Amino acid sequence: MSGTSVEGKPQGNLPPADGDGDAGSGLPPRTVPQFPTAGEPMATSPAPIRITSYGARWGAPPRHDTGALVLDVRDRMWDPADTAITEPLVVLTGLDPEVRDYVLSAPDARQTVERTGRQLLALHRAATDEAVHLYVACWYGRHRAPAVARAVADWLAERGTAADVEHRDIARPLIHREPAKQLEDCAFCRMAAGTDPVPLVRDWPDAFAIVPRRPVTPGHLLVIPRRHVRDVTTDPAVTAAVMQRAAELGGELPEDLNLITAAGPAATQTVFHAHVHLIPRRHSDGLPLPWTPGRQ
Repeated sequence: MSGTSVEGKPQGNLPPADGDGDAGSGLPPRTVPQFPTAGEPMATSPAPIRITSYGARWGAPPRHDTGALVLDVRDRMWDPADTAITEPLVVLTGLDPEVRDYVLSAPDARQTVERTGRQLLALHRAATDEAVHLYVACWYGRHRAPAVARAVADWLAERGTAADVEHRDIARPLIHREPAKQLEDCAFCRMAAGTDPVPLVRDWPDAFAIVPRRPVTPGHLLVIPRRHVRDVTTDPAVTAAVMQRAAELGGELPEDLNLITAAGPAATQTVFHAHVHLIPRRHSDGLPLPWTPGRQ
């Protein structure tokens, strides 16, 4: 199912810096950065500029042989601790004023939009008849990437350069609606954020490994995705990534092992943030699995 949305002409300038948010939304005022316009020369290249926002969870954007930039904002511009703000935003998109204002009020938003706009102008001026592409990625392609893509297009428009904007994944269905409350409610999210420090056995960009509080065999580890999903059925892309990390770690161990996960209370899940148990096994270790024939 395609979630693509194509915009028409740029929507003009960003809202005033002292905007008061959306009436009736219950959101506090957010400061939206303004971008200077003086002294910027107009681009003269006939090559079009095309900006695509997308969700990395849904796969990489199409490859092109022409000039292209990729801006990855997956770990920026959305604070999971801001639960009072982000909870009502999850069902919206980056083209809604509430989400746009929140994303663009992040400390690095102004510099990111300006820097990316200048890089695009440089590529544009050097191009002849080939399109110049910018791809803006967040995880689901619904909130941050569309907001930033639109802001870059507006920055270019203020300098006399038009850009076509496409939001590849903005209309895809929500996979889950829990992230607004995750930090305060989820022990694993607090570990991932560093607010509840714990010794890490291994640390990857997308996951981490720890020793559980009550290991059942020597070497027992938990491999936990940094992204909050309720269980391994919630988002197959996150599950695939954490299973890859568990397999990498398991491949370094000399023993046989079990990789075990649970989805739901009836399956003995007690922490509702997906995780994988990596359990080294030895003959006569005395640890029966529940379905081991003839054993209790």
